[in-house]
Amino acid sequence: MSGHEQAGTRPCLVVSNDIVNEILPVITVLPLSSYKTGSRIYPTEAFIPKDLSGLPQDSVAMAHQIRTITKARIGKQCGLISDNTLKNNLNDVLRAYFEI
Repeated sequence: MSGHEQAGTRPCLVVSNDIVNEILPVITVLPLSSYKTGSRIYPTEAFIPKDLSGLPQDSVAMAHQIRTITKARIGKQCGLISDNTLKNNLNDVLRAYFEI
């Protein structure tokens, strides 16, 4: 990949809904990147603390890198977000990105 796309294999957050995920051969995801303490978090990003996600380190979900990928590219589940405040923050970031 070139430009500013996130390259390589990385964790991602599935943002397409369960009904769509069951029907279609693709899913929509936000790539995650590791968070370095003190780094800036942009309006199109959401901080995901490791203690609320099950991931091994704090991460940032990048709405500006949203993409739809084939399910064949998905590996094993490595975390889960169940915290409602964090879910609301992710929804706010997506609404801001899409202006909806």
